Amino acid sequence: PTLPPPFLHPTQPQTWLRWFQCAWPLLDWKIGLFLWRTCGSFLLLVATATIIPGRLHGLAGRTLRWPILATTYVMILAELIVYVLVRLFVRVAEATFTTRKHRRLRGDMECATSYDGWYNLAKELDISQERDAWRNTVGDDTACRYNWAFIEELISDMKIARKRGDFLMAMTVLQQCTRKNVVMS
Repeated sequence: PTLPPPFLHPTQPQTWLRWFQCAWPLLDWKIGLFLWRTCGSFLLLVATATIIPGRLHGLAGRTLRWPILATTYVMILAELIVYVLVRLFVRVAEATFTTRKHRRLRGDMECATSYDGWYNLAKELDISQERDAWRNTVGDDTACRYNWAFIEELISDMKIARKRGDFLMAMTVLQQCTRKNVVMS
């Protein structure tokens, strides 16, 4: 017996989010299948005409140049519109859900004239938003994997390299920092 897809399970009501979670990985394939079923023979003819040399090759190149260019520009424009909409959504969400104190601190950070001033404001913002709680906890799962000694050694090596002006040592320290398992024991 075949099992129904997860979004058709009788105990769980079908919602848009549940459908989207199940269908999202398959959307690219479904779009490709839709295009192939609707205009597959035309796509095959165009691909053949553009690959095989001869009269059709030049004709296909001249005929398809502008539609392909227009499609490319439309896709770039669509991505730009989506990007702007996401940025606007983030800006509206930040303006809606942040407190007056947090907005003031962020504004002061943007207007800071020195790194020390910016750093102190950022530290105050982190404390205000309780984003510094991870520093005081050692009981979570990540604390046992975080190699404090190694990180402190990297920091001291970087300070020594900066003091000596040793660019090769600084580069070596930075390469160690970019490893995937830099925080693992």
